[in-house]
Amino acid sequence: MCACAPLLAGCSAQSRSLPPSALVERAWGGREPPPTAQSWAVVQFAWARVGMRYCWGGTGPSCFDCSGLVQQAWRSVGVRVPRTTDAIARELPEVPLDQIRAGDILWWPGHVGIYAGSGWVVDALDHKDGIVRRPARTPYRAFRPYEAIARDDVAFSGR
Repeated sequence: MCACAPLLAGCSAQSRSLPPSALVERAWGGREPPPTAQSWAVVQFAWARVGMRYCWGGTGPSCFDCSGLVQQAWRSVGVRVPRTTDAIARELPEVPLDQIRAGDILWWPGHVGIYAGSGWVVDALDHKDGIVRRPARTPYRAFRPYEAIARDDVAFSGR
């Protein structure tokens, strides 16, 4: 499902489309696309689980792995997301890294998290740290479920 720690350590060796702090800098510069009400609800679901424990294969409610957290966050708004990181990358539409908005799924090899906006990601990191909020540095790719794309015209301004 999500063997995160060894894979995250190896992420820095490959090149990316964005500089490592691009999402943070974009947010601080006020150039971040607004979330929809639906995608903001996804962020709120994930945010409410910060501090919970990580468990391999976990889909809640007491613990999650990375893809389990993403799947349940989107399920909370009625959207189906594939269960594994590989299936997410295979089945969901990709979002250009410069168009990421809150609620999008950030992807690294073997790991995913929810972009929380303002340069942050919420993810089930590992057994030591559990579910955390951390700077969204160096994602390889980003995805947005089809159902969220269909509702892109309804931006949320209540953040």
